[in-house]
Amino acid sequence: MTKKLNRTLALTAAGMVCLLNTLPAQAAPAKSEMEQLKQQVQQLIQQNQHLNQRLTEMEKKNAPPASPTGEQAPPTESELERNKTVIEEEVTRQIKEKQGPGINEFVSLSGSIEGDYKLGKDFSGTHSSEFVLDTVELIMDIKVTEWATGKIVVDYNGDDEDRLYIDEAHITLGKTETFPFFLTGGKIYAPFGDFSTNMIQDPLPLTVGEIIEKGAIAGFEHNGFTGTVFAYNGIDENDPTDPDPKNDTINGFGASLAYSYEREDTALKAGISWVNNIASSGGISDVLPTAANGETMLAENVSGLSLNLGGKYGPFSLITEYTTALDSFTPAELPYGATDGAEPGAWNSELAYTTSLLNKETVLAIGYQKSWEAVALELPEQRYITSAAMNIFTGTTVTLEYFFDKDYAVSDGGTDNDGYGFTTRLAYTF
Repeated sequence: MTKKLNRTLALTAAGMVCLLNTLPAQAAPAKSEMEQLKQQVQQLIQQNQHLNQRLTEMEKKNAPPASPTGEQAPPTESELERNKTVIEEEVTRQIKEKQGPGINEFVSLSGSIEGDYKLGKDFSGTHSSEFVLDTVELIMDIKVTEWATGKIVVDYNGDDEDRLYIDEAHITLGKTETFPFFLTGGKIYAPFGDFSTNMIQDPLPLTVGEIIEKGAIAGFEHNGFTGTVFAYNGIDENDPTDPDPKNDTINGFGASLAYSYEREDTALKAGISWVNNIASSGGISDVLPTAANGETMLAENVSGLSLNLGGKYGPFSLITEYTTALDSFTPAELPYGATDGAEPGAWNSELAYTTSLLNKETVLAIGYQKSWEAVALELPEQRYITSAAMNIFTGTTVTLEYFFDKDYAVSDGGTDNDGYGFTTRLAYTF
């Protein structure tokens, strides 16, 4: 019985280590992957404890009389506890190795560098080509206690301002693998929309709906479901005749519900989210008129809706998403056509196939995107796009992408012209 118990403990430990070794050795796992890993490790430890208890009870019940053969006695409670401690220490060591370099015992560091070569033609017929340091991102994940975590993301964006900035900085209270509810506060991405993509270019729904503000999220995670309610400092309604408008109140709020399922080579995810004022998205707020004091002008809040559905089966994966305003802006805010105000929306759909080329993991993807009444946001009416991404080394990816855009008609405020772009990206993640 003792040998059987030792074999069980050994197999349990080996199973945990094998599970951990399925992660890339030098790449930091995604948050969802780490949470799933921790849940699986915790389940294995609980199963081991339960098995230890059952085996101990059986040995005590059926223990034969002591004999002079020298057979070992059943393990004591302290021995079982030591075995469990050894397993937990090994699991913890492996997790730390997979998380990448740490600044100290509480902070792990990850990030990415992305350099592009771009060429293309815009709707005015102007040709361009350039090298771009598109992104430098440093991510610090902080965990001092089991029930509180922090995250800081510092970004460099290769735009005209050429600057570093804080993209995210927030604290989360909760431990969803034990207790389903959590609370996050700080500078956050509002859980409105999903915006997943295989492409280099941002999907059109992201321009319409992505909201990054200071705020708070309260939610739960249980059995694949995630629900949230959230509030943030958004753009406020104001009187267009007011020479000194203010946007200094908590006036943005919304809710979301998502479901995800993953097992072996099959996965499914779906989500729906609503926000009371889609004008707070970066793509819309950047083009709204401003007052003399620099504050954004908005006559009335315009609510928004986002729907997404995706799946994976074997090497194939599918992404679909639709994001839209649920009412119109005024013609002075977002014009569409000669006299109308816009009710912007956008759709993204992508089909991807993962294979091996030259013994390197490669993702081939095609997509179709469309926008509605979004000419004021400088979006194309239609986009056809394709990409190929090869993981040439651990953490190093080369991506080739081509897209063809069709502009809105002249009567809608566009040029009725075509444009295209070709991008080569070298990305390094750690």
